[in-house]
Amino acid sequence: MPYASGARLDPNKGCLPGTREKVIAEIWDWVNQDSDDTPRIYFLNDVAGSGKSAIAHEIARRFDKLKRLGSSYCFDRGHQVERSPSNVFSTIARGLADLDPERKASLLDVIRENRELRTTFVPSEQFKRFILDPAQGLTTVGPTVIVIDGLDESGDLESRQNLLSVLGNKAAELPSNIRVLITSRAEQDIQDALLGKKHILSRSLKDIDPNPADAITRFVEAQLCHIKALENKWPNKGWCRLLVDKSEGHFQWASTACRYVKGDGKRGHNPVKQLEELLVKNLRGVDGLYRSILEEIFGDGEDLTDDVKRRFHLVMGCMLTAREPLSMSALQKLCNEDESDTDVHDIVGPMGALLSLPTRESDPITLLHTSFRDFLTDHDRSKSYYIDTSLHHDGLALSCLRVMMDELCFNICQLETSHLSNDDVVDLATRTKKHISSQLSYSCRFWADHVCTTTFTLDISAKVKEFFSTKLLYWLEVLSLIKKVPDASAVLSSIIGWSQVSFCSELCVQ
Repeated sequence: MPYASGARLDPNKGCLPGTREKVIAEIWDWVNQDSDDTPRIYFLNDVAGSGKSAIAHEIARRFDKLKRLGSSYCFDRGHQVERSPSNVFSTIARGLADLDPERKASLLDVIRENRELRTTFVPSEQFKRFILDPAQGLTTVGPTVIVIDGLDESGDLESRQNLLSVLGNKAAELPSNIRVLITSRAEQDIQDALLGKKHILSRSLKDIDPNPADAITRFVEAQLCHIKALENKWPNKGWCRLLVDKSEGHFQWASTACRYVKGDGKRGHNPVKQLEELLVKNLRGVDGLYRSILEEIFGDGEDLTDDVKRRFHLVMGCMLTAREPLSMSALQKLCNEDESDTDVHDIVGPMGALLSLPTRESDPITLLHTSFRDFLTDHDRSKSYYIDTSLHHDGLALSCLRVMMDELCFNICQLETSHLSNDDVVDLATRTKKHISSQLSYSCRFWADHVCTTTFTLDISAKVKEFFSTKLLYWLEVLSLIKKVPDASAVLSSIIGWSQVSFCSELCVQ
């Protein structure tokens, strides 16, 4: 069955002790209502950065401790390949089965000897066959909680349409002991699907907790209380009150500001100076904070040179366009289709207040919050730092093809014999990690996605033809080693479609 690895709750992302208790208490009471009329879904909505995810993770953590968490599924726009509407209910079904042996046996009865059903990616079919059908005849006592965080990050309007239809209609058929907590921004299609339904209790976070100052205060204190220089400058935690007032009740603003004050990603920083800069500027919401940080790092107006602007767009454009988060080493290889001398470290290194920068080059770089992606991809908000992701697929397509041409080779993992299946090679995982770089793994999985998003050019067409002529079998070998062979047919079909459409379009132009 399709399964989203890494979509589970993160216990470290919950609420600080003593914070958000009013919201948590309301959700707790809803979960424990013993009535057939209790809404199956609690829809908690508010703007980005308001603290919804922290509440979702906290609820999941508390019920997991009580062994009442059926499943938790956290959408993330940076991980839409592995976390998507096409595997949400199959993932949840596996979580429910792990919690309840009777449900596991019932699910096995449904999917046994039916490979096509086990591999379906249709949310409505998954919900009926994996969630509803196995529940028939079960007599589970007490509530079982399912947490779905970040529904607005589940995909575009088309890809999540079926998922929203299931939640808005079929979820009313869930057993009376099932409770589903959903957090999301109140985007129009989500509101249209979920509001006004008897089985859905919709609540705005700001209506329940209109003044989160206490929670933000505790958060800021926990983040910065160890910096003695701040207390020397603003005694009696005056530094904390200044930051909390500046945040205007926005958790993401406070979180980003704390990282900025601490100097994450920068050396030789001065926390007092960093905080003073935040206080004197007229920062309007999180957009103003993002822009201020970028302008300090890279400049603005005449200070933002064409070369710096080009390199920023190149690196960040690659990050935002990639189908999954890239490591530092992979980003270095993939963001420059012409193999220019742009050093990725120069761009992302100082951005520790905005990016999660791993200590190892092989670990992925991620945006700290989806609101930063929203900021960069909206020209009216980001101005000179605007990233048009549609312009970067060409570069990534060429980079992926170049990486595969450079790195694919016969018997890439240096296996001693071809007479063993992959499962019988004892050290295959070690060999794969050693010989298949992260940029090659990414390229082999997603090159066609980027090619099919481009417009036809002779350059890309020639490189695709060269790849098929010289590296096709080696590509299939890598897909086999990384357990992605089933993707090959879809990739080849998409490339055939792209080439035919592109060729016809070229003829029409001529």
